[in-house]
Amino acid sequence: MDTEREKEEKCRRCGRCCCAKLLLDGEVVYTPFPCKYLDEKTRLCTVYENRHEMNPDCLTLEEGIVIGVFPADCPYVADLEDYKPPREDWTQEDLDLYAEACEKDDRTEKSGGK
Repeated sequence: MDTEREKEEKCRRCGRCCCAKLLLDGEVVYTPFPCKYLDEKTRLCTVYENRHEMNPDCLTLEEGIVIGVFPADCPYVADLEDYKPPREDWTQEDLDLYAEACEKDDRTEKSGGK
């Protein structure tokens, strides 16, 4: 079993897993929007030690693997046979689905959750 340090050393610091992701029709899709704590020059988290407290949406390594947030070429998942990576390209259909979901959320919120 890898230690935390060994796990960290596998990371190439591409930063793609630190971008916001959407779940569209059961598929994870990257957005071009990085987490506000990602230093885009160094590709390092500026609050790494407290990342889960500072950003409740930040996933653990294990959660990220299960949900499928790491790119296919990520060393954490490269050897996993059944791993399904997120899509990295947006389509008009994705944008339409996202807009529809946002409108639905707005309607639900305005109706008091009904």
